[in-house]
Amino acid sequence: MKNYRFYSFWIAQTSISLADVVYIMVITTYIYQKTESILFASLFPFLKAVTRLIAGLSAPLILQNTSMAKVLVNLQITKAILITLLLLGFTFLTSHIYILFTYILILSFVEGWGSPLLNSIVPKIVLKEELVKANSLLSISNQAVQIGGYTLTGFIVVKIGYTPTLLITAVLLWISIVCLYIAIRSLYNQLTENQGTSKSILMKEGWIHLWNNATLRFVTLMDVIEGIAGQIWVGAITLVYVKEILHKGEQWWGYINASYYIGTIVGGIITIYLAKKIQKNLVLSMAAGSFLFSVLTLLYGLSSMPLLSLILCIAMGPAYQIRDVAQQTAFQTNIDVSLLPKVYASRDVLLSTVSSISIFIVGVIAEYLGIRVVYMFGAALICISAGVSFVLFKTKNTNLQC
Repeated sequence: MKNYRFYSFWIAQTSISLADVVYIMVITTYIYQKTESILFASLFPFLKAVTRLIAGLSAPLILQNTSMAKVLVNLQITKAILITLLLLGFTFLTSHIYILFTYILILSFVEGWGSPLLNSIVPKIVLKEELVKANSLLSISNQAVQIGGYTLTGFIVVKIGYTPTLLITAVLLWISIVCLYIAIRSLYNQLTENQGTSKSILMKEGWIHLWNNATLRFVTLMDVIEGIAGQIWVGAITLVYVKEILHKGEQWWGYINASYYIGTIVGGIITIYLAKKIQKNLVLSMAAGSFLFSVLTLLYGLSSMPLLSLILCIAMGPAYQIRDVAQQTAFQTNIDVSLLPKVYASRDVLLSTVSSISIFIVGVIAEYLGIRVVYMFGAALICISAGVSFVLFKTKNTNLQC
């Protein structure tokens, strides 16, 4: 794929993802060390999630009669400035924990407004027939960032301290701005025209398109179902599985997580190799990936053999990537690209809400029915998602253009 704009965007998004991981680890670690309170430490991701949900609802308002590209670059500049100020004023802000939380809220709003815009860029700079390959490359880098970032940041904090580690975040964000500008500067003159449209209509527009477009509706339903199922992989559930089912120590918790991420990277490479076939068969790829992921999840939940569990985690990666990349591409190619930011904003709000509720549901199942039932529950939901994709396959002649 010979597209300098995409590769610039790839560097930008990877830098942003890594900066976010480092920022989250630094703040979470500091709050816990400062307060010695799990509650305070858990408030950080909770506040981020709630704020980004509110930002998602209001995101369409900031796009009124302006350039999406300009807004995105300006939001990233604002975020970089805020992180730089956090770096310079770290001692003051961290000595007043409530001021720090207020600062985090402001940063989270900026992130929440920028996220749907960032997700909407790829279809604007990549040809339709290369979307699967582009989404696969972005997915591989994201998984690599997750592994490296969460694994190494804690070690780096211990070795060089909070402020120098936070400097890494600031540098990455300023690099991302340069690369992002190179990638989307040609889009600066493309305006989002909503002259005379009321605020209530603007905020509902994304939801309306999400519901009226059959493909987006089905794909979002799959995302919702899989979002609920995805909570079976939260750290606490995996840790209980390792201890009660595999009868291993905490180090196997790390092995399980590492094997899953390795699998997703391998899966990303496979999706690049199969890009043309997946592009031509998006719905069938969704169905096949979901069904295989469901079977592997069920076998994982029933397994009591540590080595087999690791192998199953690695095998889940390709199934997950094929399904995820196909869903992402189907979503991007079945609506006008100018509407993507609003639709993505609505989708993000829906998925954030569902994920928050499903954490409680999975916790209740684990508490009262046992850890194996959790994975059986997840496998059943993913299988239902595969069934939804078969329904979409039957109706695609009306809306889906794959």
